[in-house]
Amino acid sequence: MAAPMLLARRNRRIRREILFRDIDNPLDYLDDDAIIRRYRLSRPIIHDLCEQFQNELQRPTMRSHALPVSLQVMVALRFYATGSFQAVVGDVHNISRPSVFKVVKDMTQCLVNVANIHIRMPITSNELAKNMNDFSLIANMPNTIGCIDETHIRIKSPSVDEHLYINRKNYHSINVQGVCDANLKFINIVAKWPDGTHDAFIWSNSALNHLFETGRIAEGWLLGDSGYPLRPWLLTPVNNPSTNYNTSHIRTRNFVERSFGVLKSHFRCLDTSGGSLLHSPRKACEITVACAVLHNMCISRRIPLPDPDPRDTGRIRGNDYAGTVNDGTRIRSRLITGRFSMCMINQL
Repeated sequence: MAAPMLLARRNRRIRREILFRDIDNPLDYLDDDAIIRRYRLSRPIIHDLCEQFQNELQRPTMRSHALPVSLQVMVALRFYATGSFQAVVGDVHNISRPSVFKVVKDMTQCLVNVANIHIRMPITSNELAKNMNDFSLIANMPNTIGCIDETHIRIKSPSVDEHLYINRKNYHSINVQGVCDANLKFINIVAKWPDGTHDAFIWSNSALNHLFETGRIAEGWLLGDSGYPLRPWLLTPVNNPSTNYNTSHIRTRNFVERSFGVLKSHFRCLDTSGGSLLHSPRKACEITVACAVLHNMCISRRIPLPDPDPRDTGRIRGNDYAGTVNDGTRIRSRLITGRFSMCMINQL
């Protein structure tokens, strides 16, 4: 009886080894267009990620052959791109749901670890001058180095402080603040707050605000909607416009809404069309940062972008924050008088 049992165990072990050795690698049989369509990144970028995270993702094991690094990268990218249930992603790649969970967790951590390299606020004079020039070409808004806004990332109901995560649309989400440049690339992102947190509070407690307040960034300003406080380095719309200032402000600031739209179109796990992120708030924040890193890689490598989200309309919300300081009012007024009043005169 012992011999047949040993033989059966040996056969099961061999079948497991064959299964892991023969798992299809999508890089081997998909063309370039199909890879971008299904995984959002190009073949060269995926190869670069495999090489960059080889040490972190490679797992030697005595029980069976570990998942190849390339397969782990592809599985995580497929999850980011579709937002599908992990069991569905596992079925597509012939691996188990727990394996998908671990792969997504590890790949997300790898991307978060390099976020400071790919998401970086310009602080040198040359970098700031380039951003100002790029934004000025959009709608004649001078000295703009970035546009700031927030977006909602839907998550499952948290087990702790559940009420803090309910947004105005009555579902649970995290509030993510992002700053983009004129190429739709994120140069700063803050993903750590419940959706019940006000935009102005997130801004005032951000490292980026500290850079402006301490003079580390001494040139230019950001454009934000009326949910943000008016500051010398953060200009908001005026309530009763008499010039083209608001029009120029809207057209320029619309780029950050487009950035979020492209991010969610690329990576459906962040969009409500992909359902909710079935992770804890902390993991959802990490996945958001990981997708922002991948988004910037796509922008840098000029990966074809999906169509902008039609929901991005450049709208202005009501002035629901009264934290206006005199310096911000003075600079905004001077800008309107010096630049946009002259524009009105020239059009007459």
